[in-house]
Amino acid sequence: MKKMNLTKHILTLSLAALMILGLAGCRDGDKISTEDAKKCVQIEMDTTYKGQFSGFVEFYSNVTTSDAREQYDSKIEYEAEYFMGIYGIPSPEDRNTTLTPSDMQLHQARELYKQIYAKADYTVASSSKQDDGTFAVKVNVRPLDIIKLVDDNFEDGFEAFWAKFDNVDVDSMSDDEYIDWYTNVFAPEYYDTLLNLLETQIPNIGTLAEKNIVIQVQLSEDGSLFISNEDFSNLDWLIIDYNAQ
Repeated sequence: MKKMNLTKHILTLSLAALMILGLAGCRDGDKISTEDAKKCVQIEMDTTYKGQFSGFVEFYSNVTTSDAREQYDSKIEYEAEYFMGIYGIPSPEDRNTTLTPSDMQLHQARELYKQIYAKADYTVASSSKQDDGTFAVKVNVRPLDIIKLVDDNFEDGFEAFWAKFDNVDVDSMSDDEYIDWYTNVFAPEYYDTLLNLLETQIPNIGTLAEKNIVIQVQLSEDGSLFISNEDFSNLDWLIIDYNAQ
């Protein structure tokens, strides 16, 4: 087995399509106003990104706090795993596979992403009813720059890590020894260092230039409001700027 060169270049995964939960229905179609459509978007965003559940339960007629929490927790879990994936390191046995962090490390990533999303900066600005009965809701988003901060500080954040591992003589190891060392020593410390870097940058989070998006709030056949996965996915990509990757 050819051992991987332990350089400071860490392979990253290509961006995956976001998995957006389907949105619950709300209100009766004959009584829906532009304010209802605006509120629907506001509540979905507050629930999904900030973990604010009271408005969700009050607005929707068929959901519980548990439903709202599940939507929030699922989003946080996905984003935390996504972050660990884009900065992930390849498996020692298959370079096309990313080595999975430990459960404890994934838990820490989720807790950090709760702090990050609490800083989500957006305004649901306006709502207007269209001729086809749908609603156009304008949202202003100031994207969070946490990924740029991690990238900009990556070299300094990993300086001690590489100083520790650069001189490890992997060529003297057998294949089994190398896999064991890489999996149980190198990788855990790499992910710990990555999480430490992420945590240290959270207080420095700022926002980038404001971007605007129009979300189409639609009526289903039973008169309930809903937002298409595509629209919510486009909105979602603006909350955290991943373009640094």
